[in-house]
Amino acid sequence: MTRLTVAAAALTAVAVAACVPSPATVRAPIDRLLHDRLAVDPVASAEVDALLAAPLTRASITRIVVARHPRVVAALAQLGVAAGELGTARGLGHTELELSAKVVGSDPSIELAVVHDVLDLLLVGPRRAAGEAGLAAAQARAGAAILDVTTRAELAFLDVAAATEQLVQARTAFDAVAASTELTTRIAAAGGTTELALARAQAARERARVEVAHAEVALELARTQLDGAAGLSGDATRWRLGEALPGLPDEAPALDTLEAEAVAASLELLALARDADAHGNGARAAAIAGWLPGLGVGVAVEHSEHGTAFGPALRVGLPFFSGTRGVVASERARTRVDASLRTALAIETRAAARAARVQALGAYAEARQLRDVLVPLQRRVLGETLLQYNAMNASPFELLLARHELAEAEHALVEARHQLARALVTVQALRRGATIGESHASP
Repeated sequence: MTRLTVAAAALTAVAVAACVPSPATVRAPIDRLLHDRLAVDPVASAEVDALLAAPLTRASITRIVVARHPRVVAALAQLGVAAGELGTARGLGHTELELSAKVVGSDPSIELAVVHDVLDLLLVGPRRAAGEAGLAAAQARAGAAILDVTTRAELAFLDVAAATEQLVQARTAFDAVAASTELTTRIAAAGGTTELALARAQAARERARVEVAHAEVALELARTQLDGAAGLSGDATRWRLGEALPGLPDEAPALDTLEAEAVAASLELLALARDADAHGNGARAAAIAGWLPGLGVGVAVEHSEHGTAFGPALRVGLPFFSGTRGVVASERARTRVDASLRTALAIETRAAARAARVQALGAYAEARQLRDVLVPLQRRVLGETLLQYNAMNASPFELLLARHELAEAEHALVEARHQLARALVTVQALRRGATIGESHASP
């Protein structure tokens, strides 16, 4: 009897284990998604170290995030929960060992039975469908989580690139103002200009110094934010920037179909649809279980003073009060929740797409106006002012003002390019299937 019990338990364990999807099977859809939507394949740890040692680019930071970010690791680990639930749903049910001892008159007897619950076999169809839908929902959400993390990292990378360019501009402007102030100081010492002109020049120099300090702090903050967005700490934060802020495209981005593309690609919408499938099948399984009798079959062994006898075992349980009605109602309510959430998310996704389109086209138009019109005009103003200054028809203050206005125009151009680049990353994320919320808004 002991051998029979052990054999039955071993067979049950093997059957249940065989029903759990392998980690490679569970991970495969995520790897395909990363390849198709991010152009990223699995990255070895040694390769991540090499990427961190080299100057960082947007492509390399994405690969680093996918390989090491704790939130990505957590999203992938969460798949194991859904895989385990699918394995349970695929299982063949419970096999139980029942022991009973009886004394009839002076004759004691012991009965052992190994009984398998057949009812679970009748419910395996809807339960398996629910488990598979649950796993598909978990895979979609894991993909959405990875896209969200990589999008945050890309945006933070652009912030660093923009802050780096702004710092270079601030230092260049300071050098020009400092040189002009030095010249004004020498002229004032020789009695060639007024104290007012000297004071204005010195104030402009100190204002430029403050702007450099502000730009330095902004860059350090941007680097810190990229560290957090990319999941970097310790020595990994000593990275070097290897890619500048993108230049201005020749043509405005084509975004007329962005709303439809974003809704069609949304992984969170896909997850909610799979949730509805899971809850619908869960309700079906609970409804069936509510009116089917419990049924178990197996083998029984009875030992008494008259000997040992083997025979079939049958266990039947007729439902008197069913507790599955609440489960059915709960699962059906969840399907209604899923439908409402899908509607809400579709609306929000379309709104996010429209906002991204407005931001991208607005930033592009502004950057084109700055690059093609305002910055050239301010350079012309500075050149003409310098000529007038050399001819002693313009004051040092007018020259400083012209330089300051050019610096402001160049600063605005960098910021417009920055906002355009951020908007285009958001557009790309929507097309990949990410869910865009307030956390992706422009700083």
